[in-house]
Amino acid sequence: MTWAATAVFGLCSVGMGAFVYVLVANIEPQPEYPELMTDALRLVGLAIAIAAVGIGVVFLLSAGQAYTW
Repeated sequence: MTWAATAVFGLCSVGMGAFVYVLVANIEPQPEYPELMTDALRLVGLAIAIAAVGIGVVFLLSAGQAYTW
């Protein structure tokens, strides 16, 4: 049963990465902010989303290896 906590954390991390990606993908430029600020925010958000999904995949693989009947 020790694999369950690892799997839950992995799923939460993958879900958070997908959530951040959706938020960043739907950012629209605002007239009071420069275009470069919007592009930088998209880049930082994409890096966070990729890192979260990567961490989640590692935890899910670890949980899969620890799972035994």
